Amino acid sequence: MAEGHGHIRSAIVLVLLIPLMMPFASAQGGIGSISLDCGDDPEMNVAPNDYSDVELICTVTNDGTILAESIEITEEWDGIFVDISLSEDSFTLESGEEADFTVTFSGESRLDATIAYEFTISATVTAWGPIPVEGTPLSNTANHTGDFSIAKFGMLTLDIPDTSSRNMVTSEELSITFQVENDGNADDRIKIEVTNSNQLEMLGFVFIAGTSFAENVQMDGISSQFELIVRAPSDAAEEIRSEIVIVATSDNDNSVSDTVRFDLIVAAEDESSGLGGLSLENTDDLAMYGAIGGGVLFIIFLLVIISRISKRNASRNVAVDEEPEAIEIDDEFDLEFDFEEDEDFESDDLDAMFDDL
Repeated sequence: MAEGHGHIRSAIVLVLLIPLMMPFASAQGGIGSISLDCGDDPEMNVAPNDYSDVELICTVTNDGTILAESIEITEEWDGIFVDISLSEDSFTLESGEEADFTVTFSGESRLDATIAYEFTISATVTAWGPIPVEGTPLSNTANHTGDFSIAKFGMLTLDIPDTSSRNMVTSEELSITFQVENDGNADDRIKIEVTNSNQLEMLGFVFIAGTSFAENVQMDGISSQFELIVRAPSDAAEEIRSEIVIVATSDNDNSVSDTVRFDLIVAAEDESSGLGGLSLENTDDLAMYGAIGGGVLFIIFLLVIISRISKRNASRNVAVDEEPEAIEIDDEFDLEFDFEEDEDFESDDLDAMFDDL
């Protein structure tokens, strides 16, 4: 009951003192004067590998010159995907004293960069020394209004279906197709470039449609299909082997890139153009075609032999109209033949044919 009488007495005293204290309360540095400073607006990094909560440091100061002040800290926030919290919600500061508190914004990685919220942090004087002033003209409030935002981050994937070494012959054109996926949290302008094009051009390679491409790609989207056309050098005394390096970069984040590299191999001309396009290294093909060619030559040779023999026999077999005379055979006849003395004997027809060839 005594406590209730004490509050009543304080209230009566406060009412009687209000007219006297109002000029001091309204003056800079007077009773109940307060200030609040929270610095720059917060921006949250939500990149998957770099995400962290955002902390905003605020300083509240009792600018009064006479009494200690009891101060209450509050916040106004209507964010959905991000939460806000205060490290302290009240202070008692002597005249000229200041104190820091932390405002923490908590979310999650990969939030959309279009998310933004307005917030207000307030410091309100609730008492002058032992005298409560909350809700009265003697109370003073300092506000800080700011904007919370999500920082853009870049993340991309350069998709080239075939990254194996490419074998070419001189002057051959090679088509390399690719696309880029935008895995960041905002629309991004993505650039693709052959970073070692100068080195390749010095070796004789020619880029028909240029060496760089760029396109605006929506968040979670994929670019158009690009085509890089490379022509091999027009001559190659020996094998040419060089790496091609293709790099995709993000406009939103210059620290982000994706790289694909593979070899371009141009065969030496004596290997790529000799024997009607047959490779000297393919000995099985050479043996097969050699056997076929030899067989054809052997058949032609046999046909020539048969033709010569046919002509020779035709010239000897002359038709005779009259009947041949009967041949008398002695009862005793000599079966011994002397081929050496027989002038009419002719050598083997086949040998004679080879003599004529």
